[in-house]
Amino acid sequence: MDEEADLALLDQHLLKTNLLSQRMTNILGQLDNRLSRLDKTIAPLGLQPLTRKDANIESILLQLEGKSNTSIITKSPISSSLAPIRPIRNIPINSSSTSMINTTSTNGNGNGNENENGEIKSISKNSSINVKGYNLGNPIITNLKTSDFNLNEEKNEINLSPIQSNNPSINNSPADETAILIRGPDLMSLNEFFISIDGVILDLERMFKGLMQGRGGAREIGVKDLSNLVEIGFSGLTQLFLKVSKDGMGKTIDAESVLNNGPPTPPNYFSPLNTLLPLVNKITTILYPQNPTPKTSSIVQPIWDQTIATFGDMRGDWLCRCLSRLISRLEESDEGGIWSEGRGREKVQGLTVCWESLLSLVEAETLLITTLFPSNPPTNLLQFTLHAPTESLTRLLQPTLNTVKRSLSTHIYLALDLYRSLTTIQSTWDTIISKCLSMTNTPTSHETKELLSILNQPVSTLRSLSLRSFPELLVDIKSSRIDGPLTSSIADITYSTLGYLENMNGFEKLIEGLLSKSHSERSWLMGQKESPSPARNASEEGGIVNLFVADVLGTLLQHLDARARNMRRPIGQAFSLNNLSHIRNTTSSFKSDIIGPGAEDMLNKAFRDAKGQYLSEFHSLVNTLTTTHSTPRFGVTVPQGERHNLKESATQFFDKLAELENVILQYPLNRQDPDMRDRISREVEVIIRNGYEAFWGRCAGKGIEKYLRGSPDDITRRVQAMFR
Repeated sequence: MDEEADLALLDQHLLKTNLLSQRMTNILGQLDNRLSRLDKTIAPLGLQPLTRKDANIESILLQLEGKSNTSIITKSPISSSLAPIRPIRNIPINSSSTSMINTTSTNGNGNGNENENGEIKSISKNSSINVKGYNLGNPIITNLKTSDFNLNEEKNEINLSPIQSNNPSINNSPADETAILIRGPDLMSLNEFFISIDGVILDLERMFKGLMQGRGGAREIGVKDLSNLVEIGFSGLTQLFLKVSKDGMGKTIDAESVLNNGPPTPPNYFSPLNTLLPLVNKITTILYPQNPTPKTSSIVQPIWDQTIATFGDMRGDWLCRCLSRLISRLEESDEGGIWSEGRGREKVQGLTVCWESLLSLVEAETLLITTLFPSNPPTNLLQFTLHAPTESLTRLLQPTLNTVKRSLSTHIYLALDLYRSLTTIQSTWDTIISKCLSMTNTPTSHETKELLSILNQPVSTLRSLSLRSFPELLVDIKSSRIDGPLTSSIADITYSTLGYLENMNGFEKLIEGLLSKSHSERSWLMGQKESPSPARNASEEGGIVNLFVADVLGTLLQHLDARARNMRRPIGQAFSLNNLSHIRNTTSSFKSDIIGPGAEDMLNKAFRDAKGQYLSEFHSLVNTLTTTHSTPRFGVTVPQGERHNLKESATQFFDKLAELENVILQYPLNRQDPDMRDRISREVEVIIRNGYEAFWGRCAGKGIEKYLRGSPDDITRRVQAMFR
């Protein structure tokens, strides 16, 4: 028990220690943050140079009095007091005795080392002074000797080459501008930030120009420090631009509404537009100034390029979110990639709406770009923007293409429909994207060519699949099984082939365009020597589509005939008659005129042949009534009497009639084709009744009544029952 108590006490002490440690860590973290903020606050104070003009002049005069008799050139007095000045950054001093002094102390009017009385004091050669400049780090103290100055003693005057600041605001000191730029821009006080960055850019360009002219000294350090300050300031502008843009992209727009109603006006399309215009105008003036700013341009252009790439990615993601509802609806219609009939058409319509909606959004984006950047649209912004949505829609196409590839015969019309839709979109895409790229001044490049041809690959794939489907259809028909179970029903290959031809309605022109571009007229036969149909050529048949349909039907008839021959009679004949009757009835109801004269004659002839073969079974049945029977004895055929022949004929007739009854009832003619059944029934009835009535008359008085199992009326009723 004591040990447990000790352990519990230790746990409590450990818990208190952890809590105390966590509190101390939080306190130290807060202290560290405060010290960091304090350091940032007081750091610019170390950059504060001398800001009083009189202090500078007095320091020089004290060194000159008594040591130099240099005369003073007097100008018209202005004021007896000394005004505060804004000293320039990083005052460079050339150490060479042949160089001129490069120090500036200006009163805002650009008059070098003048006092308020308009006097310029001369400087003796041997005097020395301490001048304090500034950069983004610690203050720079430069010991200057008057021996380094180039004095013109003969004229009793000093040649000064000042590097002066153009003061956008006389109230801001360099330290103030540094603090403003480091703090970053604020939408509520953009003008102050603009003035500060203008002043820094002007000083940077002046100092950089002097550096390029060979006047070094502290200019190199000054250019570096001012460059960092320009980079900080311009980065602040671009970050504010991206932040406001991102905040304005929270709400998406209905892509389908844009498709139906046209692109909206830029302020309605992009809500932060009016807020961003002053900011973008300032950025544009920095990027494309009236006077050249080579150093500034080299700093800000890479930042702006990265900003535009980021902004384009943001816009692209926003477009994807706008299209997400259409994409979700399209994916819901997929259901594992298995489509049939109307569902396949729904899939194609969904893909078409997605691409057409993207085109409408592209037009809206172009209007936005030309409104947001009216004078100098970013050359690659539209290209960056379209990268994500085009990649998303291209990826959306791939599952459909894969499904078509896996089962081309099942999804052939899905492929044709999608090919037709994408071909139409492709021409519109090329026109609209070319116009939009031109409006946004996008230069021609490998990326823009890929953007223009983004649909080329899917369209080419679908075209190849469509062309491949025509010979594959004939191969599928030929390779269907012919050794299946006995049946008189309509074959599955008959249904599928007729379904293919029936769905051709509306695709005739598309198929004609695909087939007419082949090297040979009957390219779908793949070099087969004999054509499956009697149709001679496309002109006689009514067009290349009609010629293709004739060969499809001819191939189907050859397959059905081969399968019927593998069945015993009369099942095979019933199978042929049912299929051919169904083919004739279906093709006659086609909405499109794709059955040419050659194909029609071929179907009629095949049906007549099948009907004749079917009726031949009943002719054979009647022929048994007229057959002469003989009995062989000791190897010699002995003729029998008439009564014997009649008895044998009656026996064979009724046996075969019973057999036909069983077969016809088990393998009937198509019950969904009552017209055909009635016609065949009447013809069979006439054949059997005529033959049996003649036989019935011959049997009268011959004493074989017991072998006759019914009167002619009874036989007629039995025949009618077979086809009822």
